[in-house]
Amino acid sequence: MPFPRPIDSTLHGATDYSVGTTLMTVFPTLAGIEGTPAARQIRTAGVSHAGYSLFTDYPLGVVKALPYKAHLAIDAIGAVALAATPFVTGQYRRGRSQWLPHVALALFELGSLAMSDPTGRGDYHGNVESVRRANELDPHARIHQGKPAVSRGRDRVTA
Repeated sequence: MPFPRPIDSTLHGATDYSVGTTLMTVFPTLAGIEGTPAARQIRTAGVSHAGYSLFTDYPLGVVKALPYKAHLAIDAIGAVALAATPFVTGQYRRGRSQWLPHVALALFELGSLAMSDPTGRGDYHGNVESVRRANELDPHARIHQGKPAVSRGRDRVTA
């Protein structure tokens, strides 16, 4: 069975913009690296990531010049480059705070890539009409009026 890839190109794009914006703005402060070379590198990664996302040919792209598969390849290269940066520059010697955010972000990016469908469709699709019909039902009519769903006593599960 192939590895599931539930992230379609729309969700990937939403993640691109939200993560890029977070890296540019609050992440260095939250990671406790504000004012360091590590913060500048992570902000640069955020700017570049959001920047090439604008040019990607996916639903949230603005210019649609960069093919989605090329975008995914740039994501992978960028993740590896971001993880390597503190070790190439030698700033890892200044402590864990100067390299751990880079590696953690790279692992997040690679995990996101592993779950992104390169065709852009994603493996899972909800039945929109079924959800619409379920949302139109009276919630009180769907609650079982008899035996409670959870009870004490012999039905209790013990670890």
